Amino acid sequence: MATIQHLREEHAELVRIVGRLSECVSRIAPPPAVELFAVRKQLNATLIGHLKAEDWILYPMLLASGDPATAATAREFMDEMGGLAAAFLAYADKWSATAIDSDWQGYCSETKGIVEALTQRILRENRELYPLAEREKKAA
Repeated sequence: MATIQHLREEHAELVRIVGRLSECVSRIAPPPAVELFAVRKQLNATLIGHLKAEDWILYPMLLASGDPATAATAREFMDEMGGLAAAFLAYADKWSATAIDSDWQGYCSETKGIVEALTQRILRENRELYPLAEREKKAA
């Protein structure tokens, strides 16, 4: 079972991965395709696994909270994440190797937006959501 600490560790890993991706898109020309593919693959796998853990473990626990404010916060985060997850999946589908090669600047611009959105989400979850989950665990 994923613990809050494990979810926090996944956040730290996601921050490292998006840092590597940010470094790639800060270049004037695309890095070798194999390098970019490896970073994108790692981000996709880590993010999807993390979101599933939150959906299956974290959100159900918070939604079942006896504290209406905790449940409402969880619902708000879930609703927001649905939009971010959809945006990430659309971004990942759009930017094939061919598309990246033909529009490096466009890819860089969209990637910077996705990286910023993910980074802000991680910060908010660490600051607002995970403390609620830790409190729920202690109360159980």
